[in-house]
Amino acid sequence: MVEEQELCLMDSRSVTPQYVEISSAIPRESSSAVSLAHISSDDEQHSEYHLETSTESVFRTPAVSTRGRKRRQLEDITSGLVESTTAIQGKRGRPRNSTRGRGVGRRINNAQSQEDADESSLFSLVKRGKNLQVVINNWIEEYERHPENALVQLQQFFISCCGCKGVISSVMLQTMEYSEIIRQMTDQFDEDSGDYPLIMPGPQWKKFKQTLADFVLLLVNKCKSNYIFDQRLMDGVIQLLTGLADSQALHFSIFPNISAMKLSSSLVDVALELVDLKTKNVKQVETEKAKLRAEAPNNRLDVLINKKTEIDDKTEDIRQMLAYIFKSVFVHRYRDVVPDIRSICINELGQWMSVYPDHFLDDSYLKYIGWSLYDKVSDVRLKCVSALLPLYNVPHLAQKLELFTNKFKDRLVSMVMDKDCEVAVRTCQLLTEIYRVYPEVLTVKDCVPIYELVYCNHRGLAQAAGEFLNTKVFQILEVMSSEKKRASDNSKQLIIDLVQFFVEGDCHDHAAYLVDALIDTNPMIKDWKTMSDLLLSGEAEGFESELIEVLACSVKQAATAESPVGRTYSTKKGSAVNKDARVLQEDRSRLSENLIPQLPQLLQRASISYANFIADRDKVANLITVPLFFELDMYMASRLEKHLDELMSTLESIVEKHADDEILQSVAEVMSYFSTNISVAQHTETHRLKMLDGLALQLRHSVQHFHREQALDEEDDAAMLAAFRKITAFAMFEDLKKWQLWDVAFSVLTNGEEKQVSRDVGEKAVVLLFASLCWDVSRLTREQEPNKEEALRRLQRHKEEFTELVTSIMMSGASGVENAFLCFVDALMMFNGMDEKSLAIKLDNEIIRALSMFVQDNVFVEENESEQLLDQQTQVELMHKRRKILVQFCKLILHGILPIYEACVVLQFYTKFYTDFGDILKTLLTKCRDMDRLSCAKAVITALSHHYEEIKRSSSKNFVDPNSDEFASIRDLAKRFSSLFGSDFIKNREALAIIHKDGIVFAVKSDEDGSGPVENRNISFLEILCEFSNKLLRQDKLSILKYLEKHGERFVSEEPYIIYKASLQERIDEATSARNPVVRGRGRGRGRGRGTPTYASTASVYGGDE
Repeated sequence: MVEEQELCLMDSRSVTPQYVEISSAIPRESSSAVSLAHISSDDEQHSEYHLETSTESVFRTPAVSTRGRKRRQLEDITSGLVESTTAIQGKRGRPRNSTRGRGVGRRINNAQSQEDADESSLFSLVKRGKNLQVVINNWIEEYERHPENALVQLQQFFISCCGCKGVISSVMLQTMEYSEIIRQMTDQFDEDSGDYPLIMPGPQWKKFKQTLADFVLLLVNKCKSNYIFDQRLMDGVIQLLTGLADSQALHFSIFPNISAMKLSSSLVDVALELVDLKTKNVKQVETEKAKLRAEAPNNRLDVLINKKTEIDDKTEDIRQMLAYIFKSVFVHRYRDVVPDIRSICINELGQWMSVYPDHFLDDSYLKYIGWSLYDKVSDVRLKCVSALLPLYNVPHLAQKLELFTNKFKDRLVSMVMDKDCEVAVRTCQLLTEIYRVYPEVLTVKDCVPIYELVYCNHRGLAQAAGEFLNTKVFQILEVMSSEKKRASDNSKQLIIDLVQFFVEGDCHDHAAYLVDALIDTNPMIKDWKTMSDLLLSGEAEGFESELIEVLACSVKQAATAESPVGRTYSTKKGSAVNKDARVLQEDRSRLSENLIPQLPQLLQRASISYANFIADRDKVANLITVPLFFELDMYMASRLEKHLDELMSTLESIVEKHADDEILQSVAEVMSYFSTNISVAQHTETHRLKMLDGLALQLRHSVQHFHREQALDEEDDAAMLAAFRKITAFAMFEDLKKWQLWDVAFSVLTNGEEKQVSRDVGEKAVVLLFASLCWDVSRLTREQEPNKEEALRRLQRHKEEFTELVTSIMMSGASGVENAFLCFVDALMMFNGMDEKSLAIKLDNEIIRALSMFVQDNVFVEENESEQLLDQQTQVELMHKRRKILVQFCKLILHGILPIYEACVVLQFYTKFYTDFGDILKTLLTKCRDMDRLSCAKAVITALSHHYEEIKRSSSKNFVDPNSDEFASIRDLAKRFSSLFGSDFIKNREALAIIHKDGIVFAVKSDEDGSGPVENRNISFLEILCEFSNKLLRQDKLSILKYLEKHGERFVSEEPYIIYKASLQERIDEATSARNPVVRGRGRGRGRGRGTPTYASTASVYGGDE
């Protein structure tokens, strides 16, 4: 039989290999100051116990051991394989009398020596990517003929893989201990050579690590029948690898650790095969025993019993090998200084536990994974969690983890907040599996951090927390398919539990994050029919608003697959994209089928027991967004025109009762969306025209009443504001040319009499005018005007009226007119970017001044006491408005509508408001510099001079003290501007020259009558210019120095003049050194600055002013 043949092939020698104790195989050394703690041999022997011993001693955290391998220097020990090698290579140099070159030449010589190696060696064959099957078969044939030579080849292979050029001979194996051989190889090992195969560059080395692992696995697989039990092959390989793993040479220790772990994995595979053979053998023995009772005795039973004994002996041999490698390598290297080694050890241990749980799934092995959960490197922690996940997925294996779970539960719960998101995700998945096996282990306190993660920014972590939430909170009851009523009640209860979790959790204000975390794992998120039934039946009393918010968010998420702000949604390539589109279409059709009949009822529902939905702002604001995701073709295809009419009537009622901007804009957007479908648009056209006619008529009546009355009371003003809000909301989505509302809105803002409209009415009127301008431009560009010349003249007139109106509003200094400014900026962008240049808005000084003053008065405002009393949400909204205004002003500069010089208006506040607007102003500076360096330089020096003048005006003596805090703020601003120009002196040569020239002119200018005292002048501004002196070339410093001496001869005795002149003379000491030889002898290489380019031409950048 096949089994008997396999058993016969697995003959072992009569002498069972006995592995020496760890204490005798590995030399003990005192641990160095830089070595990590390792488990001592005595401690490891003490910890080899099972559950019969104390539970505290099983998972006792290992103490600092006296055993450890010495490393060369602290710099040689790094956290990664590549970094460690690089650090070692760069630290030590060659001996003084060495003939080997340095740098690239040394690497070339090493590479050449690597190429000149014996091409027939195992290392060369594996390195060149030869067929491993053929290589190993040839080696096995050599081992059968000459075992000693073959063993020398194999051990030489391992030595060469470490990067060592030492050679092992058969004489050394016969006369020397392995510790002596390794010590000799260590002396011959040149760690500076850089020839380390695992990290060497080149295509042939990229796959060397995987090829090496395959070589070890295949070698053991080929020799599993006989040679690994011959007490020679595995004895030599294991003792060599364990000895190398404990070597003082770092490269010697990294490779053997990897090989030893792979060797253990291959031995585990052999052990599994032996277990299968033993199972078959037991069945055969039982069969033969049954036959023995019925028939005469035969010899087959004795053969099978002998084979069973042989299998047991071989299994015991494999267990001894695994235990020896584990104690010799893993126990000391799972806490190695190199993170890669620790990761490999934990990863391999996890695989052993998964495939061979009978031997490795024990607390004496699990404790190493538990201790490694505290590792500082995230990859090691990830390997630990990944090793545990498959164990908890198998019920009969998970039952063996009870003690481990209780011991390390607190650590696992804390790891859901790991800084590495991948570790946190896997930990969350692991805790979900733990709860399924041990539901009583996790307390409420343990679960709260996981609950909160459904609102985090990382989508994968939020979904993992959502899966835990499904398992822990939303337990789905077992229902029979025929019990429809019970199933419906269960769905309602699940949704109620979901809303209660959202309300009671008090973790976040937005349901979109909760919906996004659960939508892919819990079908109740898409159970829109049950949600609407709960709302209509009154069972959701007390949490209607929250349920409607969840409903609206789930509809949007299902129809668009757009994650909330802050969460990214990654789509897969290829067919997955088409599949996602198909799923989205199916969800959209299903939600339309469920909600089209019920949405009008939800909006219209009124009850005595609780308030009408239409009277609740938040509820209607969320519900009104639902129709935007309907499949409009379903109205006509499913004959749902009745529900469409009901919805239109409901929208008319909402517009009539509400004056909220968000609700009105949502209604207008819905009406515009329904107009995109021809069939639906024909059915809703009557409702749309009726609604717009009513709103236009209401606006005209309100404006007429405003002009007719001498003064408006609060009720009339509110009515006119509501009329403007409603018509403005529709003007953003509908072309209202038919109703001719330009003159109506314009007359309100240009009223010649003393009575003025309120601020809110004025803002809405400006927005209405701007929307009319946009629709006029749209019709003109799309050639939808029958009389283009007349339309062009009308647009020109409207543009001029709008420009004059908005300029006067901004110059009036009224607060709260942000919409006027924003609309005017958008109008400038729109008209100045058109092909029709005659429509471009020409900016005169008055308009530019109005824009600049508006920005200064409304953006760069000191926080007062009234603003400090506002709640946080209001303060955030206020800051958002200010940032929006600043961004709009910067857009005008960057698009060339305003000159770059006007950037000085905002740049002078760069340091003062750096916390609030620093990112915007820095981007503006960088882009202005890239567009035009000269104009940017003028803006910079003007911003500095404006800031200086502002401080000078605010001082009592009309003088800026260089020792004051205000002057220090100007210097700080100059430092930030100076860093803008970087280290490229050539590109910035002319720009820096302009800064110095204009700065000198500003500093030395006289008073208007020229008779004022020196203190009242700007001479201290020269100290500000010192911040830009280090950016100048030497010949430019000479030119600027001459320019300073020519224009500032009256201030030569002033301290700012002396300081600025010294900053210009700092890099031109060659001239003085020519006269003073003592200065020349100060040091070598003093003549020219390193990295400062010199030029043949020293022409001044000032031309005639020099």
